[in-house]
Amino acid sequence: MKGDKLTLYNYFNDMNKQEIILTFKGTISQDILADVGISLRSKLGSYNVSKKTFAIFVELAQNIYHHSAEKEFSASKGRPAGVGVILIQNKEDHLILSSGNLIENYKVEGICERCEYINGLTEDELKDYYLKQRKKPTGGVGANIGLIDMARRSGNQLGYHVVKIDDDNSFFSLSVKVNKSED
Repeated sequence: MKGDKLTLYNYFNDMNKQEIILTFKGTISQDILADVGISLRSKLGSYNVSKKTFAIFVELAQNIYHHSAEKEFSASKGRPAGVGVILIQNKEDHLILSSGNLIENYKVEGICERCEYINGLTEDELKDYYLKQRKKPTGGVGANIGLIDMARRSGNQLGYHVVKIDDDNSFFSLSVKVNKSED
């Protein structure tokens, strides 16, 4: 038991060194999103930054909810929901919001191509692409709207990384940088 406390203490110290102000692993509920919104407003001060950060946090959470290959039963939803991890790092002039979850290997190439495509667009092209995707009849889940919206809101490229776990799944990480300076 004594070793467990030391491990948790080391984890706590590592989080402080990495400037992590929020971390969550599991399924996301409406209550958790509401608590995060309140916490971000109090920790970040700037309404514009906290509003952008919260919107991106929600998109990351929705990506996990809809696309994670790992599922747990969500009592609040009454059905299985995606499991993942989300964290927010507070750097001097920006925040980094990151999420990670398992995805099926057959989806890896497509998600990486979408991220690369979005990262290659100018601000105007990103706006046009967003409007075009919103007009598609499929809309919603899988229409790239969330990825596009995060890139637009942050004004920065999407960071992503994939680690192959086994023949069926990989771990997909997505990071979004939010500048603290007001535009």
